[in-house]
Amino acid sequence: MTWLGLRGLTSRKMVAALAILSVAIGVTSVVSLVAYTTGVSDSIISAIETLGPTTILVLPSHGSLLTQATVTRLETLPYVKVVYPVVEGGATVSLGGQQTFVSVVGVDNLSTVLGQVNLQSGNVYPAAMAPLAVIGADVANPGNGIRLQPGDQLILHLQDGAATVEITGILQPSGFSPISDSDTSVFLPLQEAMVILNRTTYSIVALKVDSVKDVPIVSNLITYLFGNSVTVASVQQIINTVSTIVSGLSFLLTAVASISLLVGAIGIASTMITKVYQRIREIGIMKTVGMKNRDVLGVFLMESLIVGASGGALGVVLGTFGSIALAALLSGGARAGRSASGGLVSGHITPVVTPELLVGAVAIGLVVSLVAGIYPAWRASRLTPVEAIRRE
Repeated sequence: MTWLGLRGLTSRKMVAALAILSVAIGVTSVVSLVAYTTGVSDSIISAIETLGPTTILVLPSHGSLLTQATVTRLETLPYVKVVYPVVEGGATVSLGGQQTFVSVVGVDNLSTVLGQVNLQSGNVYPAAMAPLAVIGADVANPGNGIRLQPGDQLILHLQDGAATVEITGILQPSGFSPISDSDTSVFLPLQEAMVILNRTTYSIVALKVDSVKDVPIVSNLITYLFGNSVTVASVQQIINTVSTIVSGLSFLLTAVASISLLVGAIGIASTMITKVYQRIREIGIMKTVGMKNRDVLGVFLMESLIVGASGGALGVVLGTFGSIALAALLSGGARAGRSASGGLVSGHITPVVTPELLVGAVAIGLVVSLVAGIYPAWRASRLTPVEAIRRE
């Protein structure tokens, strides 16, 4: 039966190739998008986890402000080891005649916003009021042959003036970080940044507590003390939120990609019905030599399964390479977008292709082909030798 199904396909190679290609396109779309979105999720969650499970972030809410009084009050809470205020703003730098937007982040402890501080060169600035800066990889390498080094001067153009800072260190490329996009940021000592940005309040306050079990206790206590004036987020809460958002996005993209599988199924059904009419004489001969209805049904279903298996396998290969190409393409777009708008977009995504995804993709191809081939196979099995001869 397998041999007959394979022979039926090879006798009409172009038709079979188009049917296989229609399945492969759908499977490729599903594999590429699922692998890429899984990679995005893993990248973001990995970056957030670098903050550590004992970190709590406090953000202003409903028009309130985070002041020094807020920080002082947070420092007095039980189980709190240390409190790090953070201030954020925007500026532009002009390098080689090109204007580039950068985020200006003021913080005394870089690990507060980066989790892990991986320097490409130089050193971290001291926690003192001084015009010193650690800059991201994109800021240090804006293109046009320009490459900044520790010791170089960098001019920040602000809304109400300009400030010159000395570069003490350059970060390794890392893309997304929990609080700011490190690749397009300029990090300064907190007090220096507040003077440069003309700020008297903070953007975020990060707390480190004694242990993981103290996180919910301290979070609830902050909510009780400050009410709706602040938003409290633990690392685990952020991870759960990101996972929910990415899962929803992955489902949506997979649903969109599945439309191509539906189109492929319609194409297979149309192809198989056409082949039934083209092979009426052959079906009549099968019945004449003693093949039963279930045998003829099996032959045509086997053709559908071969199309599904071949299309699924091809789709898995193309989808794996497609997810890598998609990541590279969006990486370039993300980098350009960050330069233009300073957006928080990661340009360092590694697609995640799991065995479960590959097996599932092939299974989808098989099911789609099998379902699409049921009606044509049933039509073929119902033909009698007399009907076949008369129609021929």
